[in-house]
Amino acid sequence: MKITKILVLLFGMIAAGFSLSTTRVSGNEQKESGKDLYRADCRICHDKESPNGEYSPMSFTQDQWKRFFDTKLATTHKDIVLAAKSAKLLEVLTSEQLAKIKKYCVDHAADSEQPQTCSE
Repeated sequence: MKITKILVLLFGMIAAGFSLSTTRVSGNEQKESGKDLYRADCRICHDKESPNGEYSPMSFTQDQWKRFFDTKLATTHKDIVLAAKSAKLLEVLTSEQLAKIKKYCVDHAADSEQPQTCSE
């Protein structure tokens, strides 16, 4: 009887763990980190020798990144078209994706505890 209970409990724990692991990886937005999004959608225009300027999270302070995303992004990037997707950047990226990019930039800004370039 004890063995049956243990096996049922063990099977339940394995099934629950499998369910959690498959839920975590379903959907593109859950898989995309701010760093991945930055590399895919920002760095293509803001890499070394870019006429648009080279930017990485370390390019600005945390407050500067917050201000940029909160007040300047919509104006400065409203007409930017992603050639690979044949659509405007701000129509392609969801608000959740933009929030992830903002968080990545702020968390790794020049004055953060973990400053980072996009290549790291």
